[in-house]
Amino acid sequence: MSEFEVYVLGAYPRSAQIRKAVRDYDEGKLTDLEFQVVLQREVAYLCGIQRGAGLTAIQDPLLEVQDIFRPFIESWRNVSVDGLLRYFDNNFFYRVPVFSDRPDIQRMVLTRRARSLRQIVPDYRIKMIVPGPVTFSYLSRTDIDKRELAHEITRIYTIELENASSYRIDILQVDEPFLLDIDAAPEHYDLASECLRELKRVFNGKLVLALYFGLPRGECVKKLNDLPVEYVSLSLVEYPERWLSILRATDIGDKKVIVGVVDGRDIRIETYDEVKRLVSKLCEVIGKERIGGVTTSTWLDMIPLSYAISKTIILGQYGLRLREELHR
Repeated sequence: MSEFEVYVLGAYPRSAQIRKAVRDYDEGKLTDLEFQVVLQREVAYLCGIQRGAGLTAIQDPLLEVQDIFRPFIESWRNVSVDGLLRYFDNNFFYRVPVFSDRPDIQRMVLTRRARSLRQIVPDYRIKMIVPGPVTFSYLSRTDIDKRELAHEITRIYTIELENASSYRIDILQVDEPFLLDIDAAPEHYDLASECLRELKRVFNGKLVLALYFGLPRGECVKKLNDLPVEYVSLSLVEYPERWLSILRATDIGDKKVIVGVVDGRDIRIETYDEVKRLVSKLCEVIGKERIGGVTTSTWLDMIPLSYAISKTIILGQYGLRLREELHR
């Protein structure tokens, strides 16, 4: 049977217990060890949910993450945070990264996460996420040239990946929502391609470019074919007909599409028929052999935990049925 991925796109929301533990830790009521025990217990629980749902890879729940950039900001020299800004078209916010100079590693992020996850799921495929270098650079404030900063961020990622290689990261997801932003231009896609080539040079697992929160515009559409990855993740939840029209009119090369079919921003639980309808339409446009799997439309940390768990379970159930039906 052909490879068909079924996994969650990103982070899970924090439970009330984790939120309390974070507050207590920040106030000095919990030691670092006590906090890590609470955190790891919750991480293990969510890994168990994913494994029990039949997902093909375990997504790091990222429960300690304030926003997509913060773990790296707090682990690198020459970068700090400023005020809050809205993270694209949703009600989540991020602290603006401020680079005073080229970033330099102080502590490893991916190694720490991968080591922790491997203690919980030593025999299962794991997926890690990095904020795309273009998104990271263009959502930051700095006097450094943004292209140069993106390459510096990529350089650090390559060091991280080489350092974490013994923990076997099976899937590396590079999140580049900026490429679908209204301000994105063809040169941003060219920059993303350069950075992705650098990552592919050191990473031997599956490299996935995740695009969400929008659509490619104008001349950017033609650049989809140039992105040097085997897998592109995009959502058919928000703009299904417009995405299908783009894919129908555009050659994206021999890439496989991992398609978001379970809404990560809505608590309503989708029916199997709704999900199958989206996948069937995509099959008509690109062919079933080009569908690399199914996922959520975005991270799950935008909805309450109980709904995020329900979404995980139905994603597993629906994904396994779709895999069987597509590859009979």
